[in-house]
Amino acid sequence: MFQKPFYTRKWFKASVALLLISGVAYIFREELLKSAGDFLVREDECVHVDAIVVLGGNSYERGLEGIKLFEAGWSDLVVCTGGNIPSVFEAMDTVIYESELTRSMMIKRGIPDDRVIALKSATSTREEASEVLAWCKAHQKKNLMVVSSTFHTRRVASTFEEAFEGSGVDLIFRAAPSTSYDEKRWWEAESGLIMVFNEYAKTAYYLIK
Repeated sequence: MFQKPFYTRKWFKASVALLLISGVAYIFREELLKSAGDFLVREDECVHVDAIVVLGGNSYERGLEGIKLFEAGWSDLVVCTGGNIPSVFEAMDTVIYESELTRSMMIKRGIPDDRVIALKSATSTREEASEVLAWCKAHQKKNLMVVSSTFHTRRVASTFEEAFEGSGVDLIFRAAPSTSYDEKRWWEAESGLIMVFNEYAKTAYYLIK
């Protein structure tokens, strides 16, 4: 009985196509990797707002950007979010929320303590959006500047804009640059790889949810 060869013409063509695609991807790998990072970024032009909202997740980097924006005069009020307790404080049996940590750092670096407030209940981006919206309604705020890590900004913008739809509150988004890796060459650092891969996973999760 005649048996077809394993390496058929169709298989051969598919293999050649795969090799060509792989070769092109390798040649243009840096451009492709940079584009993968750029896709995650959403940053708007600065305008004066009622409050700068510094999201939880990285008190140091996001807090530094909040200080920079406050000192540049884009707002006279900062709102810090983050209801998680960093594990180092849990290990010491100490309750310090991320928002309180960010607020404390900003005050130590010169922001007046009556110009920084901390919201402490939200533990995810969706919860932060809901918490900040409730705060806006309670204090009649009409525009906000939301600060998060650079590669978080597209997902943050999508989540906040969905939550704030129809609220009458205008939002703009600003990126807090990383202090541990070059975001233009994020793939060269382990922390950059983790950040980008995690953010794509979170983006997919938010789309599914």
